[in-house]
Amino acid sequence: MLNRRNFIRAGGAAAAAGAFAGYGTAVSFGAAKSAYDSLRGSLQGDLLLPTDSGYDLAKQMQIAQYDAVSPEAIAYCETPQDVSRVIRFAGAEGLSVRTRSGGHNYSGWSTGDGIVVDVSRIRHATPNGTTVRLGPGAQSILAIDALQPYGKQIATGTCPTVCPGGFFLGGGIGYQTRKFGTGSDRVAAATVVLADGSVVRASSSSDAALYWGLRGGGGGNFGVVVDYEVRPVDAPRMVYYEQWWDYDRAADVFGAWQRWMENGSDSLAGQFVLLMPDAAPGTKPMVLVTGGYLGPQAELDAALAQFASLAGAQPQSSVTADLSYADAMKRVYHCDQFTINQCQRAGTNPDAQLGRTGHQRESYRFFNRVMTPSEIGAVLDAFEADRAAGHTRILHTMALGGALGRTSRYASAFWHRDAQYVMGFVDQMATSTPSAQDVTHADTWTGNGGRVIDPFSSGAYVNFTSSELPNWQTKYYGGNYRMLTAIKNAYDPTDFFRHPRSIGS
Repeated sequence: MLNRRNFIRAGGAAAAAGAFAGYGTAVSFGAAKSAYDSLRGSLQGDLLLPTDSGYDLAKQMQIAQYDAVSPEAIAYCETPQDVSRVIRFAGAEGLSVRTRSGGHNYSGWSTGDGIVVDVSRIRHATPNGTTVRLGPGAQSILAIDALQPYGKQIATGTCPTVCPGGFFLGGGIGYQTRKFGTGSDRVAAATVVLADGSVVRASSSSDAALYWGLRGGGGGNFGVVVDYEVRPVDAPRMVYYEQWWDYDRAADVFGAWQRWMENGSDSLAGQFVLLMPDAAPGTKPMVLVTGGYLGPQAELDAALAQFASLAGAQPQSSVTADLSYADAMKRVYHCDQFTINQCQRAGTNPDAQLGRTGHQRESYRFFNRVMTPSEIGAVLDAFEADRAAGHTRILHTMALGGALGRTSRYASAFWHRDAQYVMGFVDQMATSTPSAQDVTHADTWTGNGGRVIDPFSSGAYVNFTSSELPNWQTKYYGGNYRMLTAIKNAYDPTDFFRHPRSIGS
């Protein structure tokens, strides 16, 4: 059973720095231990240096290859004041800063060799009148569980431990997008710590340009969000579905799935996945169609019958489950057999059982139309190419459209309002220390996949960063990049917040 994170979960230890060429880090000038001691004493949270117990766990990202990066310090901030103090300290000491909430950035942009501002402990999820208050570290599984007793819920992705801190900033797509828009479309206000340490509340009536940029402009660009106010989604129930199909019919099923989703109800959400758990020569891939329906079971049953008719065949297996929204999302996360504590990254609490990705490469793009049969054939050929034992290979596609396209692309920084789906080639390995040959295999396969789909794509998603991506400014932000640059210059004129693809870099 698969979700966005299951595609790339694997154990592993530290990676060699050369295993992720092109990652890049900002310059760090260093600070005296006495200065760090003073900062530590001023924080409600914790400050960890490389010599401190717990540092090795603290520097972990979701992808283990980035364990090779050793920040000079990691600040677990628990309040907006903590964040402000750390930012002012970093500015005074000439330290580079990276911001982190859930640690899921696929290109490693939320770690570096300076100081990491970690807001994972700011994780409140509470009703607030007609909105919900969310801390940037409120993991999806924790927020959904906390809000369930109040009859309120939020838009999330398909991974249990992704946090609002990065999810909303990049736009935020998932099973709620077709019916309710992006996660960022639901954001009514955001409290942000800026590069000078000051705190502002951005909304449509105050710091409106910043509010615009925070909704789709990507993380690590303008400041550190310490609180979101979001409009909840009206989704008391969801029908989960999962189908497995014969790979011999992959082209027909993929074409049918695209037409089905393009013309389907806004309540219909789904993913189409091709999977090779081991991409050794001769291995037959698997085909998974899965998703959720934010409406009655009978409507989904009729839609699934229509899908089979379009595909000209029946799935090998098909399962549905009509559940409360919270329980359905736990099923999506594949945490329905876990406790909430178990549905956490191993090491973060005594019961946690979720593993990490070892090594990953990926190439993702948006698409604003159904593919032609020849384009589908080219995608499948690229998926089959360059087999390599020990690699897990995935073609991952998530349906969009619906409510996404009923908001102007100028209403927020999220440009891709015409996107019908997002698709990517993902290569992952269990080890975080692959051989040079295996790294080349991963780079070659995902790079070729990106080049195949690029000509008929309509852009790229900043939250699915893509290891290779020419002209990323236009791919991520389209015609909104110029406005984002102006906001960057206004709110962060010294380029204090930066990473390899930050605004203005």
